[in-house]
Amino acid sequence: MSWFDALPQFVLAVALLFLPGAAVGTAARLGVTRTVAAAPAVSISIIAVAAIAAPLVGVAWSLLPAAAATIGVCATAFAASTLLKKKDGTADAKLDERPRHWIVASVAATAIAAVLVGRRLVRAIGSPESFSQTFDNVFHLNAIRYILDTGSGSSLTVSNMTGGSAYPAAWHDLVSLLVKIGGGEITSSVNVINIVVAALVWPVGCIYLSQAIWGRRPAVSVAAGILSAAFGAFPISLLDFGVLYPNFLALALLPMVFALGLDALGLSAASSHSRLLSLLLLLAVFPGMALAHPSAAMAWLALMLPPTLYAYARALVNTLRYSKGRARIVVPTVSSIAFVAAIVLIRVLWDVVRPPAETAFWPPVESTGQAIGEVISSSAIGRPVAWGVMLLTLLGIYVTIRSARQLWLLGTFAVAGFLFVVVSSFPADDFRLFLTGIWYNDPPRLAALLPMVTIPLACRGAVAVWNQLCTIVQRAPGLVRGRFLQHAEVAKPGRTLQPAMLVAAAATVLVLALTVATQRGNVNQAEASMAGSYRLSENSPLISTDEMALIERLPGEVPEDAVLVGNPWNGSSLAYAFADRKLVQLHILSAVPQGVGPLLNGPPPAKDDPAVCPTVESLKVDYILDFGHREVHGRDSGYKGLDALIAAGMAKLEDSQGEAKLYKLDLCPAK
Repeated sequence: MSWFDALPQFVLAVALLFLPGAAVGTAARLGVTRTVAAAPAVSISIIAVAAIAAPLVGVAWSLLPAAAATIGVCATAFAASTLLKKKDGTADAKLDERPRHWIVASVAATAIAAVLVGRRLVRAIGSPESFSQTFDNVFHLNAIRYILDTGSGSSLTVSNMTGGSAYPAAWHDLVSLLVKIGGGEITSSVNVINIVVAALVWPVGCIYLSQAIWGRRPAVSVAAGILSAAFGAFPISLLDFGVLYPNFLALALLPMVFALGLDALGLSAASSHSRLLSLLLLLAVFPGMALAHPSAAMAWLALMLPPTLYAYARALVNTLRYSKGRARIVVPTVSSIAFVAAIVLIRVLWDVVRPPAETAFWPPVESTGQAIGEVISSSAIGRPVAWGVMLLTLLGIYVTIRSARQLWLLGTFAVAGFLFVVVSSFPADDFRLFLTGIWYNDPPRLAALLPMVTIPLACRGAVAVWNQLCTIVQRAPGLVRGRFLQHAEVAKPGRTLQPAMLVAAAATVLVLALTVATQRGNVNQAEASMAGSYRLSENSPLISTDEMALIERLPGEVPEDAVLVGNPWNGSSLAYAFADRKLVQLHILSAVPQGVGPLLNGPPPAKDDPAVCPTVESLKVDYILDFGHREVHGRDSGYKGLDALIAAGMAKLEDSQGEAKLYKLDLCPAK
């Protein structure tokens, strides 16, 4: 299958990610740009919540419950927007009220980012059917197959596959829908969804966030779009390390959700709606991000602390300065109570929304000085220094301080940076566990958070460079004054402007320079690392070419209702995702069914052993899928009982490809 053959899947993926949310945005009369920007986050909320609701009403997971949920949310959005319009008399958002240059720039910036990110991912993945040869991918691919088989994509039940508790399944729900309606393989659907999220959803969110902070200006849009493709830490890293697909989706939504938080606080420089409508929209997108991965929701709470504190302090000062009578007492009191309640809620959630402590075992990886340097230089986890991004970030920090505009952004940057420094370099003690255990004490997960807070600052630096260039061009002798493009920093009608051709030439040079400066060693290294994870070869860490060839023959050799047993650490469990043949353990960390332990680890039982046969018969364990002891992490986890069964002649060789073998168990003969 070629990437050209996958084009219909790309179209369907874009439709799944944008159409439900766009329908809701249209019903809510948000305006075109805000509707498009918020569409993916709203769509994910609809899909994830519909997947939970469907089995509760006895409906199998498919496009039908997602469509029904979309219709219901659209009706609610239309009613809410109508009530708000009657209450405050605000008109619908209209694009004609603003110059259109920033809209064109936003579209162009999205296209540039899509090309920059998309081409790297296509090269790294290799072909649409390629898959990540990493530990967590066993769960992710099998979970998609499990959703397709059971007809339930609920986050409350998907981890029944492994004997676990609730698991955030928004990403799996999305991919399973694409498999259902597109008819493609699980692997190609995974890659298509990931590329669309990385190349479209993430840049759109970064552009919208930068506009919310610095205003709707062409220079802001273009800089944010290019910078969204400038980091190895995200989105590429989470498609390589782990592999952390749910985290990847959640962090791709985070910029848009953060921007809506700014809207609700009244801090957005681009909002044209009531704060109440922004709050309602925030409530609509938050479930999707949380059901993609709760750690992103907790990151949102942490990153929102500085702007919330700033908004609270500003409101308090304004009330005391300008209000009279009872308002001087009531407003500060209510605001203070709400602020304290929010802090208490965050503190409670910080203890509750986290994985078990025993799973947060990742150690620190570097010194504190090195970690601080990596935050500043956008080179987290030992990547090459991103010189272009670093210089623009430092310039953006300087300009932000000097202008005293959006100073809270420095606090948000500091929060993300501090969390990364703690997880990367602090001793593995209770303090580190308390602060970063939500992210499994895993440095790459918090490194992936840094681009979102760095992009607005680097964008501010890029805009400052553009402003200076405009000033130089404007002062050059012999130029005709015109009205084509307003100054990027202060958009006021009547300001003197440059001729179209000269400004276009200068903008083109700056765009090319920014692109070249940010597409260097940092992202190149991330792409090369990811490419190594997606290559199928004779010695791939999870599934080799021989093992894949044998898996592909399983549907013709193993009955549909038969169950296989194997060592999940060697990739054999992926026979479920690739060939729809179940194994006793469908993930590396799956619970071992009662009674199966002796088969996996004990000496060979007798053929009619009463301690083994009831389990074998009830589970219909008929085959051994033997991929040897070459495991994904290079260790040997045992499972010597399977070797003993084969050596004792209790399993007959049915098929083989190189060292990969399929055996038919000769245990517990039918009575």
